[in-house]
Amino acid sequence: MSTAPTAVREAVDDALPAVTDRVSVSRLVALAGVVVTLWAFLSVLHEILVVTGEPEQLYYVIAGAGLAGTVLARVIRPRTALGLGAAAVVGGTYLYVQSLPGGVQFLAVAAPMLTDAWELLAGLSVLRIVNADVWALTAAPGPVFLAWYLGLRRHYAAASAVAGGALGVLVLTGDATTTATLVGVVGVTVAVAFGDCDRRNEPLRNADALVVLLATMVVLTLFVGIVPGAADSLISTEGIGTEETTMESSLVYAGDEVSVTGPVELSPEVRYTVEADRGTYWRAGTYDRYTGGGWVRSGGLRSYQGPLQSPPGDSRTLEQEYTAETEIATLPAANKPVSVSGVPVPVQVTDAGGFQPASPLQAGESYRATSEVPTANSRQLQAAGTDYPEGIETRYTELPDSTPARVAERTDRLTANADNPYDTARVIEQWLENSREYSLDVERPRGDIADSFLFEMEAGYCTHYATTMVTMLRTQDIPARFVVGYTPGQQVTDDEWVVRGYNSHAWVEVYFPEHGWVTFDPTPSTPRESAELETLEDARTDDADGVDTNESRQSPVDPATPTTPNGTLGDGPNGSETTPGGGGTDSGDGGLSIPEIPLPTPQQVGVTLLVLAGILAAGKRTGLNRRLYRAVWLRRAPTGDPEDVVSGAYHRVVYLRELAGREKAPGETPREFLADADDRAKRVGALYERATYGPGIDREGAAEATQLLAELLDERSRLPHRLEKRDTKSESDSI
Repeated sequence: MSTAPTAVREAVDDALPAVTDRVSVSRLVALAGVVVTLWAFLSVLHEILVVTGEPEQLYYVIAGAGLAGTVLARVIRPRTALGLGAAAVVGGTYLYVQSLPGGVQFLAVAAPMLTDAWELLAGLSVLRIVNADVWALTAAPGPVFLAWYLGLRRHYAAASAVAGGALGVLVLTGDATTTATLVGVVGVTVAVAFGDCDRRNEPLRNADALVVLLATMVVLTLFVGIVPGAADSLISTEGIGTEETTMESSLVYAGDEVSVTGPVELSPEVRYTVEADRGTYWRAGTYDRYTGGGWVRSGGLRSYQGPLQSPPGDSRTLEQEYTAETEIATLPAANKPVSVSGVPVPVQVTDAGGFQPASPLQAGESYRATSEVPTANSRQLQAAGTDYPEGIETRYTELPDSTPARVAERTDRLTANADNPYDTARVIEQWLENSREYSLDVERPRGDIADSFLFEMEAGYCTHYATTMVTMLRTQDIPARFVVGYTPGQQVTDDEWVVRGYNSHAWVEVYFPEHGWVTFDPTPSTPRESAELETLEDARTDDADGVDTNESRQSPVDPATPTTPNGTLGDGPNGSETTPGGGGTDSGDGGLSIPEIPLPTPQQVGVTLLVLAGILAAGKRTGLNRRLYRAVWLRRAPTGDPEDVVSGAYHRVVYLRELAGREKAPGETPREFLADADDRAKRVGALYERATYGPGIDREGAAEATQLLAELLDERSRLPHRLEKRDTKSESDSI
């Protein structure tokens, strides 16, 4: 008969005492601190998995690691547990590497893995790496198992170091929010402080000191900025600096991440002059991972070593020459760029096949780009089918798990009659263009951007339109991505365009088998064109610098709209991001506007309560709370029955004597204590003896005690002034 079941039962029975023996309040609180720190770490991983669409698997990983830590808490020694934790980390890394595209061999990527690890610690978001969901799942078991095991073994500092270290990695990557970081800090502090009490069998007398420490750390974190990698702040910054936020800075210069902001402004300054046979969209960057609140470009950068792959279908070659008119940090090129030359700085290539300069270009510097523009017409795109490459389909149909189901339901109804991806894209494009107003003066939506724009907002700008269209397409399993760059700009000669800051734009690219990425733009162009002219003329009237070249002032601002296979959009229609009237915030009705007072967030409430608790605890430690209370109590006249009034007056007299340096000894009678006191204090003592030990006191006696107390308090309030006069007289006499 096998003894395995018996061995397992014995192991479990041995492990349970690790949890149940000598259970004390301090131990429970210390373990809670470990759990809180782990929760902060796991909450960040959970948010990563929500974005990638598979958070449920994390729950099983946590349960398995936690169960293993519980069962092995008394079965193995800490050194063995440390080895198992390290093995879990190594094994997770191996699984992540094996999940990468192309069947990468583990040993062959040792150097790149070290490079990626260094970049993560230097601030590279986990959401930017390929297969971020696999990374998050494989990163969880080791820290959870080891921290929980060490906590059950009463090694609270080591457990906190493991859990806090895991959270620290996510702080350095910028994925951990300030909220999660603060929660982790609180958890570590609680675990270490109460764990020390548990190990020493000490009572919880230092709890108030702990609260003071926590509140101090919160204040330092918020106002000194000890968490450099935190991705957000507990202090709301909505509305701060929005007047200085331009469309260009929020889109083209956003780098690896684009967040949907609130109201934006436009810049009429010239950025480039472009020489090309045809005007089109000048693409600056593409983004594949939607977070619900913005976009992330996943994958790394590699050095440009030569021509890139052309699109799979028919295309025409478009040569372009870009000249920087100011310092710029992008290398725009028409879709699809295949080569670049003459760049005065090193060039890097994104995973999506875009160009990035290693350092900014200076005014007057130029480069050449060659693009192969897809030429498929609408009939060819309708017949393209859905046989997508696996990598394209997986990467560009991903949506956050938090995306509301009603987005897909609305899209299903709108596209019910479309029987191919191209028609589906056209229906969504036209519906968005016709159903929403264009405006730059909109508040940043809360929650999922696409859901808010579909169901709650009546107006928005290009970011909202493009984000919503990509999301709707992905609900239909159609690969689509978010793209930023510039519209063609002002055509000044047959083959030259002047591109200004207000030409910055966001649009959509949809993938079609055998043809590649094709441009769509759901943002309405009509309301932008007249405002573009007005914005530029206002800048010229004000003699603003940098809004014209020698050629642009002499040419009418009437850019032609290029065409595309659908007959209306080109590689992107021309237009700038602007609104009639410049998108001002003045309602123009002449009435008074009542400012809306924003409600505090739960995080702000929690921090405020913690800081207040810290202030109260500090007051308790220093005795300030008691002194403040006594100061108020001393000035508040006693109330109630005559006996209560006299008793209150007597105790206040005792406190006055204590303030003067005369402490009441244990067992000392009122008469003995007040023997050398003021006659009024003696009289209050006599009334107290009569009320407590004699026949009682009437209202006249209570009123007398109240009056005597008031005189003593009034005399005490004048005492510092009299002492000051006395000190001054003494100085005069000495002189």
